[in-house]
Amino acid sequence: MKKVIIIGLLSLILIIIIYRAYQNYKIKQEVMNQPVPEKIIPVKTAIPVKIDVVSKIIASGNLYAESEVTIYSKVSGKIQKNLVQMNSKVKNGDILSIVDRDEIGYEYKPYEVKSNINGVVSKVLQNPGAIITPNTPLMNIVEIDKIKAIAAVDELKIRFIKIGQEAIVTLQAYPDESFKAKVSNISPICNPQNRTIDVEVLIRNENYKLKPGMYANIEFKEGYKKSLFVPISAVIEKLDKKYVFINSNGKAKSLQVNTGSIMGDKIEILEGLTGDEEVIIVGADKVNDNDKINIIK
Repeated sequence: MKKVIIIGLLSLILIIIIYRAYQNYKIKQEVMNQPVPEKIIPVKTAIPVKIDVVSKIIASGNLYAESEVTIYSKVSGKIQKNLVQMNSKVKNGDILSIVDRDEIGYEYKPYEVKSNINGVVSKVLQNPGAIITPNTPLMNIVEIDKIKAIAAVDELKIRFIKIGQEAIVTLQAYPDESFKAKVSNISPICNPQNRTIDVEVLIRNENYKLKPGMYANIEFKEGYKKSLFVPISAVIEKLDKKYVFINSNGKAKSLQVNTGSIMGDKIEILEGLTGDEEVIIVGADKVNDNDKINIIK
């Protein structure tokens, strides 16, 4: 009797377990069969804008004095006195040094060594008491009211540069400043090693800030071109490639692009767009290909 009762209880428990499992299965099926609400991503779009861009030629070079001379004495003797020092401003005809020409058995008036240019003394090479000859350099004088910058320009770009053309010079020594210049000369030959041509520009040297020997970048205008620009927020970078998303019949579609210069909050598109596309400019980082989009005006 007890055995029958136990079997009956076990059978009842098994039936309950099977029933509950069936009910859970039905609930899961009903949930799975319910329609999932479609995902629609809100975005903002805009047509790329065309902007005039100045194309530039940038070359590097060094600064040079407009002219530089080394001063010599025409007579032999001993330097009695230097009347100038480094950084002294001199004019053509100014006396620079006095040379004592005394020789045994002869008497001479002291000889005056004079400047033959207007400029600034860059080096004093001999001190008082030094014995000199006409072959002994006494000092260097540079003319730096104007400074020359000589830049090596690629031969493929030289056709865009003309005598009198304006240029902009920037220096590592003054990173926050730029200096206006004009093309004063173009070399008649091309360097066969690096295929460049030397271009000389002249810069007014106010307050003598520019020093011969400084390194310079020289920028020339090549011309103007119209380029497509989109907001920087529209460009997405993935795996070292850049993309924008456009509206394609209510869905997002990615296009690979090549970018150029940045102008304010916009970036230049060199390749990948024709200019007629409706580009996603807000929400581009939220969408994938074929996602449905809702364009917010």
